[in-house]
Formats: sequence, structure tokens, C-alpha cells
Amino acid sequence: MSAVREYLAQVPWKPILQRLPGTLLLCMLPFAIFGPVYAPTMFGLYYILLHSAFMLNNVRSAYGMYIAYTNAKLYSLTDWVAKYCEATNTVDGNDARHDLPFEQITHVIILPNYKEEMDTLCETLDVLASHERAVTSYKICLAMEESEQGAPDKAGVLMKLYAESFYEITYTLHPVGRPGEIRGKSSNVAWAASQMALRSGGGLAGRHEHEIITVMDADTCFASDYFSAVTYHYTTASPEQRRIMMFAPCTVFDRNSNNVPVFVRVTDMFWSIGVISNLYPSSSVKIPCSAYSVSMDLAQAVNFWDAGPEAIGEDMHMYLKCFFATEGRVIVKSIFSPASGCNVEGSGSGLSGWVSGMNARYDQAKRHLWGSLDTGYSLRRILMSFIAPNYEATIPLKNHSRTKYGKEEISSKLRYSPFLILELVHRLLESHILMGHLFCMIIISAIILPIRSSFSYPIATYFWGYLSNEPVHPYVEAALNISFWIRMSIVIPNVIMIWYYEKYHQWCGFERWALQEQQVAEQQALAASAQTLSSVVSGPVRIDSALDLSAESKKREAAVIAPSHAHLRVQYLGKRPQLASARSSRHLADWFTIPVAGFLFYVMPQFHAQITHLFTDRLDYKVAAKPQLNPKPATSGAQNDSVPLLSTSGRAPDMKSPFVMHPSLLHHKQFDDARSVASSKGADSGFFDFSTIERTEVV
Repeated sequence: MSAVREYLAQVPWKPILQRLPGTLLLCMLPFAIFGPVYAPTMFGLYYILLHSAFMLNNVRSAYGMYIAYTNAKLYSLTDWVAKYCEATNTVDGNDARHDLPFEQITHVIILPNYKEEMDTLCETLDVLASHERAVTSYKICLAMEESEQGAPDKAGVLMKLYAESFYEITYTLHPVGRPGEIRGKSSNVAWAASQMALRSGGGLAGRHEHEIITVMDADTCFASDYFSAVTYHYTTASPEQRRIMMFAPCTVFDRNSNNVPVFVRVTDMFWSIGVISNLYPSSSVKIPCSAYSVSMDLAQAVNFWDAGPEAIGEDMHMYLKCFFATEGRVIVKSIFSPASGCNVEGSGSGLSGWVSGMNARYDQAKRHLWGSLDTGYSLRRILMSFIAPNYEATIPLKNHSRTKYGKEEISSKLRYSPFLILELVHRLLESHILMGHLFCMIIISAIILPIRSSFSYPIATYFWGYLSNEPVHPYVEAALNISFWIRMSIVIPNVIMIWYYEKYHQWCGFERWALQEQQVAEQQALAASAQTLSSVVSGPVRIDSALDLSAESKKREAAVIAPSHAHLRVQYLGKRPQLASARSSRHLADWFTIPVAGFLFYVMPQFHAQITHLFTDRLDYKVAAKPQLNPKPATSGAQNDSVPLLSTSGRAPDMKSPFVMHPSLLHHKQFDDARSVASSKGADSGFFDFSTIERTEVV
């Protein structure tokens, strides 16, 4: 048996499994044509199986949207510091009686960017700078690419503008041509994260319990409560749990959706729904998308992000890497304060702009479906965990076979839960296999199978004559009839899903912000009234016009806020992004374009990517175009124009000289080491046996 395992371990599974999705597609086409004739039972079972999986996906999506909407409201209303104090029996966020105080968490925010417009970056930084704890807790890392001409100068300007807005702002310069890497977000984030860990007090060999990495796109905007919620969930977890934690926010495309073709808009709405569908709290597999957070300890323990061709979908790949490194124990917390993103846009106007926008979305969809390489990656990791358990690196876990009371767990003899593995494989097949197979099976069966109840019966009768002289097998006919009614019944969860998505979009994009503006206006009016009363004796007081709400403004806010929400009091959210795209009743027509959008931006890119994977795993990464924003004045946000910029280096050859720091950072208090010491007092040293972790130095 050991000889067999040794032989299997030497099989080149990576190139074999890379080609599996494309091979299945090529096999599925003749199966869809000849299966009803030569394998009717298998065809019928597979046809019903695909429809059942699609039904399950839609039911889960409807439930996920309900959870996302109700929790998005709850998150906006929650005072996370008060909730933390209640959970830990402390008086405030600095109370050292808890092993990891709320206010001692540092958020390392990585903004990977390549040839991004300055106004896009300034918009994102403005929103982050408006958060309550930006100055005390946010370390901003502008993850630049060396291949972008003028990247150090761009970073220098931004550092000067926002020097006083954050606890720390710096940049990294990802070198060109590092062995084994591809150009893209994954390699940039991998470099930036390792540099930030090195810069931190613990370095690569130490502990970073007080630090959480957040990866976000250059055009992504978070409300302040996202980071507050992440901090709450992290600090209230046990020391063992913190070291294997990730945080996955829901998403919403609420910024420029009215400026893109309807097919692009509805595709991104369904993309958002797909992300949300796996984030309900009881879900055993929660795959983050685009923007997410990871504990620094976990990122460090798995040797940060992979940077090869297999990791082009860096969000899913990082989750899978952590999943297998922890043998399925990774903890992913759903965060229902959404990541607000922009739809990709084309260039030009009129018809040419419309076509350009469609092409840009197709390129993005192809890049997304290129992530089907993760299916092969996961199958390889699962296979190797059974035939060669020590072949793939895993994180050494302390006492992982015993409970906190010292009793050995029976399940500890299993490396993975079989049900968890099945759920993971199901989600991957759902993401990378289901839609292409289902679409082709439906279309081909409609063309070649003469079912009297079908609208295509005359055409199908003609084509069936070339395949067989016999009538359609009863099993095949029964499968088609059953599947037809499954498709009809999917309308019910679809209506529920659409209903809650529209409410979710309205709340996240408009209502919560309108409530905040209303509350601020009320506070300003009360302050102005009190000031006026106190100055009656001393004379009249001028009230700033910015504090006055016009009748038009009040009317607009009243229209945005639903009557049932008028009494709600949201917590401080920070600055609202410039762009916002409202949805009205006429936008309900968008949902009827789903079949066309699904074919253009899911089925076609799936075929394109997976057939290409038969020949290569490398994709020429293209940066998606972003909407144009109002330019930020050169002096806006600059707190100290006289502060000089440090000289920059065009290349960071090793990990010992990666940073260009702003001089004003020297005035900030440094308590990274103190945090690390304080957070480990009186606590178990954690899930990781750091003394046995082997790390590969990045060169």
C-alpha cells in the first residue's frame, strides 16, 4: 500500500487536474448529443442532477439575500465597542483586563493598484480617512507595481496628502520578473503583505496578534462599521481562534451601475448575489470575494499569498490555501457591512462606448473564470492529503487533537471532515462547472429531443431523425419533463431573491447614508439652537449655511428613507463615496436579461477559459477600467505641504529595504511591541506552534 501511495504521489497531478474542467466540457458536448440515444439512463440522471443543483443554488441565494439584508441593517445600527464591552465585561475599548483590547487592533489595509487614476485612489483614501479610528488604527499600504512608470512619485504624492489622516501610510514596490510569479493582484498583494509583516514589530519570525490584513481593490469603499465589526469578532474570539480567522464581507455594486450596459449591470448584481449566497452564518464554506480580511498571524503562517498562475483568483485561492493549511479548521466570519464596488466601464460614448463596456466586462469575466484553476488546485490538495499526508505543508497546530479540557476528540483521527470536503467540492463545481454544463444541456436537448410539449418540437424532430429511428427513451423524456417543472419552480426563490436584493441595494447604497445625514443635521441644528439661546445676551450668532438643510434636501432624504426605517439610528459610517446609482421600479426589467447576460459573461468566458487551460495556465492580466470621478485638488487633504518626501528606490531587491515612510510618522506613538506583549499575557500561546513553522524567505 505504501508503494502505491508513493507512486501516486509522484504523478504530476497539477497539470492533469488543471485540464479537468476543460476536458469535462469537451466530453459534455458529445454526451449531450449522443447520450439520449446510447446512455439514456445516465443522461436522464445527469440532466436532473444539474437542475437540482441549480435549484439548490437559487434557494440558497434567496436565503442568503434575506440574511444579508436583515444583517446589513443590524450592522449599521450596532455600537460595536459597546457590544465588545458587554461581551468581555470591560468598561471601554482600552480596558487591559481583556487579553486583546478593542482599541489596540491595527488594520493593515493593502491597496493593490496598477495605473489607477489619482482620483480613484483619493476617493478610496478619503473614505478610509473619514473613519473614526483611521488615525489610531489604520496602516495604509499602497501596493504599487515597479512596472508602472512613475509609481513611486504617485505614492509619494498620496503619502504627502494623507500623512496626517492615518496611523501610518506607506507604499511597497512589487519588483518585476520574480521567479514563478505572474503579473496581477495576487503577486502584488503577496509582496506587500510580506513587507508589512517585516515592517511590523514582530517581523516574520514573531507574533502579530494585534494586526489584521485587509485586502481591497483600488475602487472599493468600506463604511466604518466594517472595520469595527471585524475588530469585534476578532477580539472576542479566543487566542486559538484568532490565528485561523478570515473575514468575508458581502458586496454591492451601487456606485456607477446606471452608467453601464444593462447586461453588465445584471451580471454584477448576480455576482454579488453569488458571493452573498455562501455567507449565511451557518454555511460551512464561506469564500470571500475581491475585498476581505485575514489575521496577520494566519497570513504569515501560510507564507502569505501564492503568486503563481494558479492563484490569479487570489481571493478564492487564499481561502483555499488557508483551508487546506488548517485542515479545514479556518474560521471565516461573515461581515454584513458591504464592500461597495464599481462596475467596469469601457471608453468612449454612444454605441462605441457600449461595445467597449461589454468588451471590458467580458475580459473581467474571463479573468474570473480563469479562477477555475482553483478546482484543480483543490482536488489536488484533497487527493494528496489522503495519499501523501506530509507532501503538502500544513500549519502545525498545538493540541489540535484535544479539547480545551484535555479530552481527546474522536474526530481528531480524521484529517478532514468528509461532509466539509463534499461541501467545498460542491461549491467549487457550482462556481466553475454547473452553469456551462446546464446551459449546453438545455440548449442541445431543446434542439435534438422531440418532446411534444416543447416549443422546438418541429426542429427537434428533424435533428432526431439523424440520430435515431426510435422514439425518445422514456427515462429521457421523464427527465426533461421533471427538469422543466424544476425550472418553473425556481421562479419562487428568484422572486424572493430579487425582492431582498432590491431592498439590500437600497439600504446599503442610500438609506443608511440618508439616515446618517439626517442624524448629523439634527445634531447640528440642536447645537446651533443651543448656541443661539446662549448668545441672546451677547448678540446674534451666525449659523453656517452648511448646517442648514434646505427643503429640497429634506424632501430627497424623506424619499430615500422608507417609513419603517425613519426611526432607526445608525452608527457613524464615515464619508459616503461620490458615486451612487439608485434603482427604481423601471430597473426591475433588468432581471429579465439574465439569460442573455449569463450566456455572455458566464457561459462564454467559462468555455474560453477552460478550453484555454488545456494548453496553458497563464493569462495576460488586464486591469479593469474604472469610472471617472471628480478630480481631487492637489492641495486637498494635505495637512503639511512643507513636509518633504523621502527619496525612492526603483526596486526593492530584498525584504530588508521595502518601505518609503513619511517623516511625519515619526511623531506617531509606537506600541506594536507593547501590543504583542499585552495581548499574550495570561493566554495560551495559540493554535500555531511557531517554533516549527518553516518559512520560505522572499527574495
